Amino acid sequence: MEKIDGRVIYGWSKKIHRFAMWLVIGLGIPLSFTGVIMENRALGKWASSLGWGRNVAWLHGKISIEFTVVLAIMMVSGFSMWVIPKILQKKLVKEER
Repeated sequence: MEKIDGRVIYGWSKKIHRFAMWLVIGLGIPLSFTGVIMENRALGKWASSLGWGRNVAWLHGKISIEFTVVLAIMMVSGFSMWVIPKILQKKLVKEER
């Protein structure tokens, strides 16, 4: 069985983390707008008068699911980027002894 190099995992984690970051930003902007519309009474009345009231809540609910999944992926990749250098550093210290 072939060993997996920690640097390869780190590189893939970094790519996934960057992609997830842009998705979080892209999903976070409409999520924040819909949240503000639902929270603010004046904006909520305005959206309801245009017939968007239910659509805003529906969109917020749909985006929040994808946002949560992407944020979890970003957290896992960020954690792996944090822990892999520590593991590699310990491995190098053991090899020097």
